[in-house]
Amino acid sequence: MGSKNMDFVYWIVFIIHIVVIIIFLTTEKRSPSATLAWILLLFFLPAIGFLLYLLVGSKKISRLKRESKLIESLLQEVLQEHQAFVTPSSLTDSLWNSESRILNLLKLSEKVSHLPPSRKNHCQILFGAKATYQAISHAIMLAKKHIHIEFYIIRADETGYGLRELLVQKASQGVDVRVLYDAVGSSKLPKDFWLPLELKGGLTAAFNPIRIFFRHRDRMDFRNHRKIVIVDGKIGLTGGINVGKEYLGLCPQIGHWRDSHIQITGPAVLSLQQVFAEDWFRSKGELLEDKSYYPLPSTSGDSIVHVIASGPDDRWAAIRRIYFQAIALAQKRVWITSPYFIPDPIIEEVLIVAALRGVDVRLLLPLKSDSKIVSIVSHSYYPDLKKSGVRIYEYAKGFIHAKTMVIDDWLGTIGSANMDTRSFQLNFELNAFVYDPKFTEELAEHFLEDIKNAQEISEESLRQRGYWQKFQSSFFRILSPLL
Repeated sequence: MGSKNMDFVYWIVFIIHIVVIIIFLTTEKRSPSATLAWILLLFFLPAIGFLLYLLVGSKKISRLKRESKLIESLLQEVLQEHQAFVTPSSLTDSLWNSESRILNLLKLSEKVSHLPPSRKNHCQILFGAKATYQAISHAIMLAKKHIHIEFYIIRADETGYGLRELLVQKASQGVDVRVLYDAVGSSKLPKDFWLPLELKGGLTAAFNPIRIFFRHRDRMDFRNHRKIVIVDGKIGLTGGINVGKEYLGLCPQIGHWRDSHIQITGPAVLSLQQVFAEDWFRSKGELLEDKSYYPLPSTSGDSIVHVIASGPDDRWAAIRRIYFQAIALAQKRVWITSPYFIPDPIIEEVLIVAALRGVDVRLLLPLKSDSKIVSIVSHSYYPDLKKSGVRIYEYAKGFIHAKTMVIDDWLGTIGSANMDTRSFQLNFELNAFVYDPKFTEELAEHFLEDIKNAQEISEESLRQRGYWQKFQSSFFRILSPLL
């Protein structure tokens, strides 16, 4: 067969592949904007688009086995025994009964999440990595039975080695230690990094490791972005902070790093435990079903906490829907901090509508980002948001990485989810939603402190942007569902 015939056959096969992929794209249950972005990529860059679709385009994901139902039942038994289980009908306090919006949001949360909300929790906001690492170290030193740790990033630097040595020490004392890290986020760890811990009986696992192409179980970009520490089922920590010196502001290229975390004692810790158990089972195949992992919790606090986990295996995109409903219910203020801001049309619209009806909507975003393309796309949303009355601040002191939201005076959340499509649909994320006026007010105070180190974006500055900047923003925004 001649070279011309070979070329003809090649192009026929290639075109058939592209057509098949487009058929799959149009029949999969994905947003129209994401479908359009993939089709445009395949049309203008067919070879690259074809390869990318094979690597990260499919929505297929392996489902957890039903063994996780056993963990759910164990958790519910404990909460019911301790009268910590929360349903909208169980709220008898006059504050909650008078606030129908809280009941409406809890009803939604119950439907979209398999984790139950709980009462009688104590929550402490941890301002920055130094306070967070101190709290994690202190909790680990108190461990008597088990330590469960899950991070997206663990660096092989002084912070990573310090954590490892602390875990080795506890494992030597007979404490069960399990560490789960994301295979991509922590890809720079040396192969023997965990060997000292494993020699002492500690267990480690990588989440969704990259394997030979056709043996890969899930999409390569389905990453575990959660940050969880659980000690003895009694102390839990989660938020936006990973393990690395940059979080302490020690990376010269980044400088000052502003972040937030939360420490919880009370029944909500068991929800963190359930999320870890499911992620551990998915990665290691070990089912943590022993009742010792779900002890009767302390109930020294006044906060209702709903731990919400979401990911590509989550039918309802729980965090996104709760964000939407909370913003829609707001009457006074919606204050959001996020390092990455690429909202889908629904979130963008609910922010605009809230501002138009007089709610004080403020966004705190980074002036200096670690992702240039994300920063360019983020700016494309500014004009419409500003025209509706949204106030936008860019943090100028360094890099702001906190992921928080304040709704009126009754809800505050800290977690791992950014305000972007990746967090809402592709990453495994986790947020703690805290229904507590005192907690909400403290989180609001931190927000006001942060905007002292930020510059507010004016409509005049947006009008002065050059044509090339506007073109870049508009062009990359077309591909935003893929970012």
